[in-house]
Amino acid sequence: MSILQKQIEETIATITNQFHRKPYNFFNEHEFHQYCYHVFYGKKDFSNQYTTLDGKKTNILKPEYPSIGLFTRKPGNRPTRAHYDIAILRPKFIENSNYITVVNRDAKFSSKGTVNLAAALEFKFIVKHNKEYRKEIAFDIHKLAKADEVELKYSLTFSNTIDGEMDYYRGLTIPEDMDVRYIAVWEENGKKSIRVREL
Repeated sequence: MSILQKQIEETIATITNQFHRKPYNFFNEHEFHQYCYHVFYGKKDFSNQYTTLDGKKTNILKPEYPSIGLFTRKPGNRPTRAHYDIAILRPKFIENSNYITVVNRDAKFSSKGTVNLAAALEFKFIVKHNKEYRKEIAFDIHKLAKADEVELKYSLTFSNTIDGEMDYYRGLTIPEDMDVRYIAVWEENGKKSIRVREL
């Protein structure tokens, strides 16, 4: 396991522990993004600045980073680029590219055919069980599966209820190179419980 992967695992463990200890601090999915960013940024490797070929400084930690591939959520819709909730760029990608390529806003300047991202993380937060979440989770897994520019791929689903729990992963093909986790925290008879499933 690389140092970077170890730090990612530690960060996921910190988020999981925080959710277990203080589940009512999280109102929506974006709070998981923010807390994840906060934990990562507290580690020096993620707040270090790297310089692009054209002299712009930036760090490797990027929320809502655009994908290179195109995706369609519904049949018949025009394919568009998606975004990774949290992306971790490779320092060498930053140092060997111009800023316009690193930012990756315009597909014509994207660096295709190389693994530019050390990792990408996708989050879901289930507050009330609904079959629509299955579509969202399936899309995240599909997006990560097609992400040739990403080395380490994580799909993390958090839930604060087990009432009416559904199997969101039934029938889904999960690639071997993807880390998929389902973390549930709930109260039963006044006692808080946690369940972590790694698929």
